[in-house]
Amino acid sequence: MKAQEPESCDSMHTVRASAIAQDADQNYDYASNSVILHLEAGDEVFIKLDGGKAHGGNNNKYSTFSGFIIYAD
Repeated sequence: MKAQEPESCDSMHTVRASAIAQDADQNYDYASNSVILHLEAGDEVFIKLDGGKAHGGNNNKYSTFSGFIIYAD
């Protein structure tokens, strides 16, 4: 099953978070970012790469995403 980006953001809470990174050397680049969201049951979170651009000099493009409950309402 392929995840689909929502067609409209009219009824959504839109949060944008950006990260900028510099290359460490010719083979590896590092970046870090975080965002804290107050979500309701059924809310979905997705990450979109802006303009299809990936930072890095080689063909190995890796990314991770983790979510945690800080506290329940």
